[in-house]
Amino acid sequence: MMSVLSEGLAGWFRPRRGTVDAEETQTGTTATTGGSLDQEPVVVWIAPNQMEAQIVKGRLESAGIPAIIRSEVLGAIFGLTTGALAESAVLVPAALADKAETLLQSDESLDSDEAVPAE
Repeated sequence: MMSVLSEGLAGWFRPRRGTVDAEETQTGTTATTGGSLDQEPVVVWIAPNQMEAQIVKGRLESAGIPAIIRSEVLGAIFGLTTGALAESAVLVPAALADKAETLLQSDESLDSDEAVPAE
């Protein structure tokens, strides 16, 4: 019985050759996964820790820009707050990257202006 099952499973792991996607035959092109290049995620901010990344993400989302955070899982598992494993990248769709960077740079310049005491 074991040989019958193993013979049946062998074909599952081989790539199928000669099969054509139904959409490919109708349109003459191959189907792709995902969206267009303007939806590709782009890094707009590298935060030293998860907390800062969450703040930046919230600021972007409050301005109507969708954002995601990418970070090393080991940093979260071990609770690291500094170092390379604690870094987090904030990503936005490529079409909105310029708008996001402008928004974050304007927020950064406002913070530096407030830090300088008036004379």
